[in-house]
Amino acid sequence: MFSQLATLASGRGAAGLLSALWLITAARTLSPSAFGDLALILAVGSMGGVLSDLGQQTSLAHETAQLGYLDKRLIGAVLRRRLLLSIAAIAFTSALYLSAATNGSFLIPLIYALSILGTAIYSTQIAALTAIGRAQVDGANEVISRMGVLVVGWWWLHNGGGLTGAVAVYALADVVSAVVITLVARKTLVDSDRSVSLTNVSLRKTVHLAFAMTAAIVYARVDIWLLGQLKGSATAGHYAAADRILDAVLLIPAALGSLAIAQTSPLPPSQRWDRTKLLAGLAVLLAALPAAVVAPFAGPIMGWLFGESFRPTAFVLVVLLMSAPFGAVAAACSPVSAVTTRWLFTIVFGAGLLVNIVLNLILIPTFDATGAAEANLASELLLAVLLLASIRHQRHGRERKMTPQVDGD
Repeated sequence: MFSQLATLASGRGAAGLLSALWLITAARTLSPSAFGDLALILAVGSMGGVLSDLGQQTSLAHETAQLGYLDKRLIGAVLRRRLLLSIAAIAFTSALYLSAATNGSFLIPLIYALSILGTAIYSTQIAALTAIGRAQVDGANEVISRMGVLVVGWWWLHNGGGLTGAVAVYALADVVSAVVITLVARKTLVDSDRSVSLTNVSLRKTVHLAFAMTAAIVYARVDIWLLGQLKGSATAGHYAAADRILDAVLLIPAALGSLAIAQTSPLPPSQRWDRTKLLAGLAVLLAALPAAVVAPFAGPIMGWLFGESFRPTAFVLVVLLMSAPFGAVAAACSPVSAVTTRWLFTIVFGAGLLVNIVLNLILIPTFDATGAAEANLASELLLAVLLLASIRHQRHGRERKMTPQVDGD
């Protein structure tokens, strides 16, 4: 596990650094409202993109981990379904963006539609490759694609590309990733002699994941959209900049989460809880250490990276960093809960999303971006507790079912 984690984390760490450099370039080049609109399209793109998944990716990873190889028929079925679902994702993303953006041009979500389609293709195959231990493909793709975004994006912005150019580089990177990953995955596809059932990746079987993943992604990005709605694109952009630093702190726990299914699905149910506790503890450690290092220097970091206008966002960053250990638990344990607790996972994320939205609506009007950060802290704590409790409950429930009942005399 640790060698795969090191491989994936190093790749994602380098990708995170490149992504941060790109956002710094965008923040310093674009106007505050344009940078806010860029943050909005990325946030609502994440929320809309979940409609192109609906649990398919997680179920595919689970099935592939149990098979031990990439089944051509299984992956093909998931890919076709996700491309059809992407149509709904594009429509939803466009509606959310146009409702909150300063730049209301339909060209922005239209360009981003290519990113949604490309992501549906490459992320499906990367999930399957990671499930059989080939995490290096994910790491390499992250680094190379982010390098492309940085280099092409820097050139485009400095040649007058503006918001349109900034969005276009994301679309270009995701389309290229789709082509390259498809070529890589083709070399490992297997036409199995035995029939592999497609039932477990059908929408009927993944409906619990569909609701849960929708809640999870909306949960992660709804604060930026609500800030755009209630306080404008500029405020959303400042918050998004601080949130990107939190994302960087959570890079390694997120990588751990990507390996969680491969580490737990092949195990007997009785052993999954112990492995999950190990993953959760490791994730907390890997998030708490960098958060503790960054927090004391929040002001200088925001000012130096994104410009002096972002320095007042320092307290927002500190509050977000306080949520890092809880976010790490959620990142590491969500995949395990998704495939083991089924509808309970859906209920957990539904509760987290409801609390998040309510707290944001209460706190943002009075406290602006700080209110969004406080809502995030409270909801991340709740989510971490509920996820661990759900996995533990599932384990004890299975043990009770497996324990023989002895009749009394």
